[in-house]
Amino acid sequence: MSYINKINTKEIRLLQVLPHLNSGGMVSGAVEVSNYLKKKGGNSIIVSSGGYREQEVLRNNASLIHLPVETKNPYLIYLNKNRLIKIIKQYNINIVHARSRAPAWSSYWASKSTKTPFITTFHGTYGTENFIKKKYNSVMLKGDYVIAISKFIKWHIEKEYKKSNNIYVIPRGIDEKIFSPDKVTTARIISAAKKIKTDEFRKTILMPGRLTNWKGHEIAIRSLSLVKDHNIKLVILGDIQKRFKYKKKLEKLVFKLGLRDKVLFLQQTRDLPAYLMLADLVISCSTKPEAFGRTILEAQAMGRPVLAFNHGGSVELINDNKNGILSPTYDIKEFAGNIVKSLSLSLEERKKISNESIKMVNKKYLTSNMCKQTLNLYKNLILKNK
Repeated sequence: MSYINKINTKEIRLLQVLPHLNSGGMVSGAVEVSNYLKKKGGNSIIVSSGGYREQEVLRNNASLIHLPVETKNPYLIYLNKNRLIKIIKQYNINIVHARSRAPAWSSYWASKSTKTPFITTFHGTYGTENFIKKKYNSVMLKGDYVIAISKFIKWHIEKEYKKSNNIYVIPRGIDEKIFSPDKVTTARIISAAKKIKTDEFRKTILMPGRLTNWKGHEIAIRSLSLVKDHNIKLVILGDIQKRFKYKKKLEKLVFKLGLRDKVLFLQQTRDLPAYLMLADLVISCSTKPEAFGRTILEAQAMGRPVLAFNHGGSVELINDNKNGILSPTYDIKEFAGNIVKSLSLSLEERKKISNESIKMVNKKYLTSNMCKQTLNLYKNLILKNK
């Protein structure tokens, strides 16, 4: 695009607004864009209610401002609008980027009041059960540009909201300096192995991701129960996010199915690559289609075999039987069979899958590509509004 060289990255003064800075693809995308922009000389501010990934933002000299933008309370959303207007004026912001619905309403009104270009990223399918829900979601379509994180999400927007203009597909990416087999030291792998408590004779299945019911943990556990005669261990690795009742429910299911020595729950780790190196298989069995499937991509970047349900963003990442296996959606028996199939691959087959996966990630799904495309949209919008 001809506009790219007409504006310097240093001219970008970005305000990103999101509910929190904890786990999840939405947070990763915001942090990655912020870090990339700062390294290129631009100015970046993130408004959120806080979270453990704040230090990562501060290390790259971006600014953080705490506001209760996670709230769905209409009155507080209105107050947040006024606070955001002050921030936009104080820091002379020229791009506002919202990544979640409640913060997007405040951001939209603030950007409209200040005539500041507004971008949204559609990070999920959200609920579309009724008119009220759709109306609430509609703020994510009010961006001058709308970023869809996958072709699946673009299709979803067009199908559910009948919108097709100004939607740009920018897939999420991974940092090859972090998610690369040769970047993980033996010491890190040993440290992870001690927590997993496994051995060389037992196959390890890793299920990374937040502990929330639609991620399909119950399906994974029930699938494992069908093949429990095999020497397998399932490691569920994810942020509880105060969902203690849900975890308790899963633990009861594990006990009921006689899987206490085969299922391990671990809190979210900051060294996922080390755990991935120990995985013989990484699974995703979400009951709702994944908007993108970042955990699948991270596993593929580490050369791990992956198994996922055949829906959503997973279909874009997995070339069936080439760099992973797509399993019929919601079919527990088939999923269990595909677990055994995946774990029975020969060394040569695993090596082929590993090479295919890493090659695909490096070609299409690097963080640097995602950030570059996002900054190009910022530049275009700033130029249009000059």
